[in-house]
Amino acid sequence: MGRFPHEKQPPSNALGPLLVLLLSQVELVFSLNVDIGVMYAAGNQEAYAEGVRNVLRDFSQSQGSPDVTFNLVELDSSCVEKDALDNATAWFKDRGICNILVVNNDRKAVKLDHNLEGEATHCAYHDLTQDNSQLLTMVVQRPVEAHGLPPNSGVWVTSYPEPDDLSLMIVNTVEKYKWTSAFVLYDKFADAYRSLQKFLNWAADRDWLLRVKEIPLIGEGPDKVDKPSLTELLRQVKKSRESHVILMSNSAIINDVLDRAVYLLMVKEQYHWIITSLNAPLGDISFDAFQDTGVRATFFHPNTERNTNGTAGRMFERLVLDGALSLAHSAVEAARAVDRGEMTAGQAQCRLRDYMTEIEFEGYTGNVHYKNVSVSTRLRNNLVMDLMENTGSDLVKVGKWSQVDGANLTSQFNSSFFTNPVLGGKVLKIISKQRDPWVRLKQHADTEGLIGVERYEGFLIDMLNLMAKRLNFTFTIDVRDNITIGSQNETDGSWDGMIGLLARHEYDLALDAVSTRSFRLQAVDFTEPIEMAGYYLIMRRPSRAAPGLLEFLNPFSYTVWVVMLCANLGVAILLAYNNCINPNEWGGLAKRGEVEEEEGKNLNFLNSLWSVWGAYVAAGPEFLPRSFAGRTLASLWFFVCLVAISSYTANLAAFLTKTNLDRQISSLQDLANSDYRFGALERNTIVKFLMNSTDEPYKILGRRLKRWKGEVLLDSREKLLKKAEEERFVFIADNENQFRVKEELCNLIVVGERFFRSPTALMFPRGSPFVTEFNRQILLFREEGVMDILRDRYLNVPGECSTKYVAQDDGQLQIESFIGLFYLLLIGVALFLIVGLVEILFFFARGKKDGKNDDEKKDDAPEANFNINGGLNPIYL
Repeated sequence: MGRFPHEKQPPSNALGPLLVLLLSQVELVFSLNVDIGVMYAAGNQEAYAEGVRNVLRDFSQSQGSPDVTFNLVELDSSCVEKDALDNATAWFKDRGICNILVVNNDRKAVKLDHNLEGEATHCAYHDLTQDNSQLLTMVVQRPVEAHGLPPNSGVWVTSYPEPDDLSLMIVNTVEKYKWTSAFVLYDKFADAYRSLQKFLNWAADRDWLLRVKEIPLIGEGPDKVDKPSLTELLRQVKKSRESHVILMSNSAIINDVLDRAVYLLMVKEQYHWIITSLNAPLGDISFDAFQDTGVRATFFHPNTERNTNGTAGRMFERLVLDGALSLAHSAVEAARAVDRGEMTAGQAQCRLRDYMTEIEFEGYTGNVHYKNVSVSTRLRNNLVMDLMENTGSDLVKVGKWSQVDGANLTSQFNSSFFTNPVLGGKVLKIISKQRDPWVRLKQHADTEGLIGVERYEGFLIDMLNLMAKRLNFTFTIDVRDNITIGSQNETDGSWDGMIGLLARHEYDLALDAVSTRSFRLQAVDFTEPIEMAGYYLIMRRPSRAAPGLLEFLNPFSYTVWVVMLCANLGVAILLAYNNCINPNEWGGLAKRGEVEEEEGKNLNFLNSLWSVWGAYVAAGPEFLPRSFAGRTLASLWFFVCLVAISSYTANLAAFLTKTNLDRQISSLQDLANSDYRFGALERNTIVKFLMNSTDEPYKILGRRLKRWKGEVLLDSREKLLKKAEEERFVFIADNENQFRVKEELCNLIVVGERFFRSPTALMFPRGSPFVTEFNRQILLFREEGVMDILRDRYLNVPGECSTKYVAQDDGQLQIESFIGLFYLLLIGVALFLIVGLVEILFFFARGKKDGKNDDEKKDDAPEANFNINGGLNPIYL
């Protein structure tokens, strides 16, 4: 326990009357004595107790403050134990203390107990039964994932900056330097590691290209670097030619990283490092290795104008002192409230929590101010950091960062720092043409007033923007609608089109996916291939063929139908024969009088045929056999019918729902064997190949091209596309029109696989120094999957036409699929009418004949009367 009274000197006699006069004009200032309980986690008291005592003593003795003194009650505990803070709070409350400062540097605990390496020792309230509503708990510890406070926890104040604030600090600084790519090296024990995920999310929103690697450590210790693996990691950074490095690590590891970087010549003018450790500029890092290297390094300093006890002081110590000063400034506000008569001195003892959001002062970590984030939680607000850069081996303040204003730089370095020795800082002049999906106008480019490259999108536009960010160049782009790739004038050897513009060095790059051809190498250099091009067959979209009248018979072949009908007839004959000869069947039983004579006809030939047919169409048999032989045959027939009906039903669904298209071409072989006419652009290389080929089927195609030359070898793609749309014609097209057919020309379709493949690439003027750098980036894009992402985004899309036709073909069955079935029903109805009429006529004819015979018999027969019991009874014979 320590007491720091405010020392006052008695006034001289000469000043007495004057002081009495002054005191009559101002408020009387009361002396306020504040008790503060300080809980030090294991290993922290020795490191920070003296600093806390000194800063509160100095504060209480400073001139101009209300008369406030502090009584410190110190307690050493271990936050490794879950209930450590709850127990300490109960101990303080027993002594009437309601203002608590918790100092928990978990790194100190790890040094005392090596079994805790890698574990967080976080202090928090857990006891739900305690009533801490009167407490003010000022906590100085590294933030972890949000811990819900129990009810009645009082006011919980955190002086440590939040990870989101540190993430924003790094993002704003990177933005100020205009970086668009960087290597991020981190270790999971660093304070900045807690900010990494948020930083990466913000970087993704800004479309930055970041490659993130973990610094290899040995075991679980925070300060044990695997130096061979670290060397290999830095070699990867160097090979990538990335000159921006963000180092998120603690001071001990930073020294190892910079030591290896010096060895690999990565501490020189080409590189710019941002080191996020707040301890780095506070004496933890030696800058002797930076002397005369020209390297640029940026650091974040909490407050360059305020030291602790004449020394820089590490970050955690500064935070502890600012936590103690926060309590002191709140005590001053409470003392002023006592002076104003708003409360008594006794009440003010536990009212410091009411003033935490009202205080603001310049502390050892810059501006100190708190905000409410919930009823019981207060966090640092308006955090400010000084931005430092090295000048040789010295650090110089070059700006300031704040949560409100972001980063403000007055750097001594050249702001146009080059990231690439060849392309860095260059402005490239680029010629291009609109060609979907490589370069196309954005949908609302005109209405939104977009200018320059912002008006365009596409595979090559996205790729170029990524390259510009990595290589730190800018560009202007001239997109023309009707410009060609270029052809050579046979007279003077000059080139027109884009090749001509490059050959005359009017532009630095042609942004188009151009097929690499040997004759073009005379005038331009090609980059590494971007994509494979080739030729396609384009023809009129096939229409749905009308189903046949007997579509419902298609699930089985005609042979199957004939066999099934024959089997039907055969089984009926066997059942009828069995009925005649088997004594246990209906016929045999009727002969013996065991059943009615009419029942004996149940399985005669006609009834057997009807029963067998009923089973075949799943209607069920009308009569079942009585004999075991008949039942055996019937059971097997029922099983055959079950399999046949199931197979028919399954196949019928497929036949009725499938799209029946006219026969279409899918390859050059199909084209050679068909009666389709075909053609191509006269200048395409495939025309020359087909006409000169001696191999089949190309030889056949070449002969036809020669015969039809004037009609099918045209000079315009539009004419060929129109011909394919209106006639029975196949356009052998290059890559130019594939995507137009997908998106616009929905009456046409691209059929078959791509053939005669060739790579496409960008074009540069001959001898351009930029080709090598572009080639390196294209290869990196392949390795990193960037090309696959662009391919899926722009090339492997179904297109509007495919979507349209898929939507139209919704799988509904139309009347055409059942027309034959209904015709069959009409035939059945006609047969029903004819047979029914015959039956009626036959019945009436037979009835008249039977009636005439009955009359004749009646006249000849004597009248029979029987008298039984005196009555007459008729008998019908």
